[in-house]
Amino acid sequence: MKLAYPYRYGDIVHHLARPVPHLSIIMNLVINKIYGKFANGLTSMDQPWLSRESLRMYADAIHAKGAALDNCWGFVDGTVRAICRPKVNQRVLYNGHKRVHSLKSQSVVVPNGLIANLFGPVEGRRHDAAMLVIIKPTKLSP
Repeated sequence: MKLAYPYRYGDIVHHLARPVPHLSIIMNLVINKIYGKFANGLTSMDQPWLSRESLRMYADAIHAKGAALDNCWGFVDGTVRAICRPKVNQRVLYNGHKRVHSLKSQSVVVPNGLIANLFGPVEGRRHDAAMLVIIKPTKLSP
């Protein structure tokens, strides 16, 4: 189901003039190439845009827009991704609020639009507040 939304390979075959297996192989090669080049940026919290100076700059920008706190540098955001109804464990994946079977994730987004931390996926029935309890805090570099 990787990268399936909004189109599946079968939906774009006529645009790219390649069969589905070729599109899948090409996509996997591209993803592996991107991961090979940027793996450190995907797995390490030691990023220049997460330095103390940058976090202070984000907090100042948020405070300047009218936030009551002067030390808030990011926003927690939960995402519900609908999935096909599974044959087993339907109750675990059913999200009653959105009325779909789903997987949920939670992220911290900074004002420049980048995701500073991503947690998930977890089963769709979990409440966003419950995911905050599950998350193990990551210490940012000094």
